[in-house]
Amino acid sequence: MLSERIIQTLTFFDAQDLPLTAMEIERYLIAEKTQLKNRLDEQYELKEVDTAPSPVHLDTIMVQLEALLQDQKISEDKGFYCKWGRESIISQRQNNYLNGLRREKLIRRYIWFTKYLPFVRGIGLGGSQPLGQQKPTSDIDLLIITDQKFMWLARTFLMIYFQAFGVRRYGTKIANRFCLNHYLATPREVDAERNLYKAMEYGRLRPLINPEVIAQFQTANAKWMKTFFPNITFSEPQELIQSGLQKALEALFKNRLGFWLEQKLGQWQSGRIRQDQFVFVRKDELSFHPESKHEKLLHGFFGK
Repeated sequence: MLSERIIQTLTFFDAQDLPLTAMEIERYLIAEKTQLKNRLDEQYELKEVDTAPSPVHLDTIMVQLEALLQDQKISEDKGFYCKWGRESIISQRQNNYLNGLRREKLIRRYIWFTKYLPFVRGIGLGGSQPLGQQKPTSDIDLLIITDQKFMWLARTFLMIYFQAFGVRRYGTKIANRFCLNHYLATPREVDAERNLYKAMEYGRLRPLINPEVIAQFQTANAKWMKTFFPNITFSEPQELIQSGLQKALEALFKNRLGFWLEQKLGQWQSGRIRQDQFVFVRKDELSFHPESKHEKLLHGFFGK
């Protein structure tokens, strides 16, 4: 039933202390949980991609929201909906926007130049910032799409750039710093961590550099993401137009020296990374989430 799906959706986001607007409920309306569980493995990863349920129109959702409000199963304030008795997270989300204002200034100040760095193809903003979960201690999570052949060189240039300005996250220096925690060589479909949490993360990505590349990535992953969020849609991807400066800088490395540097940097950097369930290195992907909380979140949602 639609009412149960709405409550399930609010429950999932409630576990993250996040109320939703009606339009967010429409976008992130979770498929029926029992059917989902049959498609997941023991780690709540998607085993198979099947036909997604039919989308539900916002008008239909609004009717159900009114009924749930009357039955006192959910609450609403200032356009935000949450589970009954959890009204405090609404004011918390509003306060979070104030925490995010400083971060938006940092994003505008430092991100714009990254479009000129060699082999950086697209950058999307993830984590707490796009959906109102910003806290004073939050960092700025970035998903980075790179050239297919030069992922490690792109990572090196980005780390040097953010480190030079003293705004890269490392060690205990976290708040208001850029966390370069996910790299993909080309905007391709991922084949790891295809779960409800990652579908949410990829769905709420906010393009910062080259929106057309982020749209290509989201479109490439749309089919499996719709298994979790049947209503989710993305903008039509366009062709990337590179800047002349970036092309000129890349020309300096598209040679034997550049390929040698790419190989050596990959060997050196990957050797320094301690891999585990939430940190892995592949030829065309680097995912670095050593403090990921999504396992506990998914177990709480599907395991009960």
